[in-house]
Amino acid sequence: MSAPVRPAAEAPSVAAPAAPGSGGRRPLWVWAVPFTAWLAVLLVRNSYLFSRPVYEDADQGADSVLIEQARHFSLLIGNYSRVGFNHPGPAFMYVQSWGESLFWAAAHVVPAPWNGQMIGVYALNALFVAFVVAACYGWTRSLTGALLACAAAALLGALHPQVYSSDWNPYVYVPAYFAFAVAIASVAAGRVADLWIAALSGWFLIHGHVCFLLFVPALTGCAAVALGWQHRRQPGRALWSFLATQRRAWLPAVAISALFALPIALELALHWPGNFGKYLTYSSSDKAGGHGIGQDVQYALWYWWPRAGAWAVAVAVYAVAAAATWRMPSGGYGGTLRSPPRGTAAPARRFAASLLAFAALSTAALLVYAATGVDTLQARYIGFFYWTVPVTVLLALALAVASRPPSRVALGAAAAAAATALALFAAAPATRVTTSVLAPNGHVNGVDSDPGLPAAVARLAAGSGGRPIALRVGNGAWLDMTGLLVQAQRTGVAMCLSDSRYEFMVTSQFTCDRAQLADGVRYWLVSWTGVPPRGTHVVLRLRWSFVTRLGAASRRDRRIAGPIGG
Repeated sequence: MSAPVRPAAEAPSVAAPAAPGSGGRRPLWVWAVPFTAWLAVLLVRNSYLFSRPVYEDADQGADSVLIEQARHFSLLIGNYSRVGFNHPGPAFMYVQSWGESLFWAAAHVVPAPWNGQMIGVYALNALFVAFVVAACYGWTRSLTGALLACAAAALLGALHPQVYSSDWNPYVYVPAYFAFAVAIASVAAGRVADLWIAALSGWFLIHGHVCFLLFVPALTGCAAVALGWQHRRQPGRALWSFLATQRRAWLPAVAISALFALPIALELALHWPGNFGKYLTYSSSDKAGGHGIGQDVQYALWYWWPRAGAWAVAVAVYAVAAAATWRMPSGGYGGTLRSPPRGTAAPARRFAASLLAFAALSTAALLVYAATGVDTLQARYIGFFYWTVPVTVLLALALAVASRPPSRVALGAAAAAAATALALFAAAPATRVTTSVLAPNGHVNGVDSDPGLPAAVARLAAGSGGRPIALRVGNGAWLDMTGLLVQAQRTGVAMCLSDSRYEFMVTSQFTCDRAQLADGVRYWLVSWTGVPPRGTHVVLRLRWSFVTRLGAASRRDRRIAGPIGG
């Protein structure tokens, strides 16, 4: 009788790696260290914020008019556009208003409101850098991956320091777009835990500039398609599983979206169709787009290399990064300091490939926007946020290269790269914001300011006898106009504009009504490049313009006249 056949021993089961979206939580240092490092660099290089008051005018003055409204939670629109409308939302303005309220009004650690606004900007930029580092760490689960993300963020700062140090809006969008592009690439690759980061940074962008009404939904839609493709055999079941098991991923994103959509919805309800009607009018006008495809391509290539041969640089860098990504190990990450716990290692190659894919999608979106929305391709500042795309490609290349050497070699190289790039960023001249003169090409690394603005407003108020001040603004004199209005707003001086020509810049709050025009003391603001109108006399001189008044100079007028601007 033969012995009973024993069943073959089953091979021990190997736990499948956890889905990227369910990877372990990231340690606190991943968020805290980059945030602290960036904020410290910016505050140390701009330490004058704590001792020297800055009184803003020009673009910063126009923003501060809105920021003062945000301090009272009454602001529903974004900063002005030179084509005559406001951008969709006030998110950046509220962050600056909180900086002003906390560091100037409450804590008194800075001597002027604008100084506090800048600390708010710096804290927000540092937060966006922390988002980038956290997203990369989520895939690599290594100190090496975090350091490479720090190196990429610092390289962006070394090449373009103003993107972190300036409060000029085209620069402010850059860190937000970097965080959004990296986070949405992470989500598309499968780590849905980063969905809230993509939502937060994406909504900041939508609030900041109308062009992101194209970029953010387009890239988000592509991420949704990528996730759907991974579950194309059972899409309904996958969606239900996501909603049921990934509440920590989608609930914060929904809450963030509801919060950021609220002011836009309120503005539309109160002033339908509001600025969105102006967007449609502009987009259908002959001002929007109309360039040749060759011009649009050159516009995009400028952000890669602003010299001859930009196409060769872009193609070579992208091709090398794509080839290196293709050769990455398919599972886990070779550059870890130690092996990650079972079930937490995510395939970093998928993330690097997603970074490259979304860099290409950003390029396509920029070409579409340049062809349909940009009025003049000489306005390079419109696309400053695209500076993040070459850096994103280099980040994918760095992740690919660091995945193969021994862990200690990769760690040492990543640490050296991060330290070098951060030192270059910290030492760059433009990391310190200047307050002296307007740069020749507009705004480079300075704030438009005039230390004489408070005294000028006080003199105008003294010469008006408590009556409203009605300003008539000549061509080119708006640079001082915004500074006068915001200082009057802060000090309780009644000042308004005699016509609505600049309402899009400073809102209807500063357009004179009939009573103010009838009772007010009228002044003309005339650019230095102009000539004071006949029959007027100069009351005082500001940095960019004269303040004049009709009629012969009285003894009181002569007493308040004189140079003010610094």
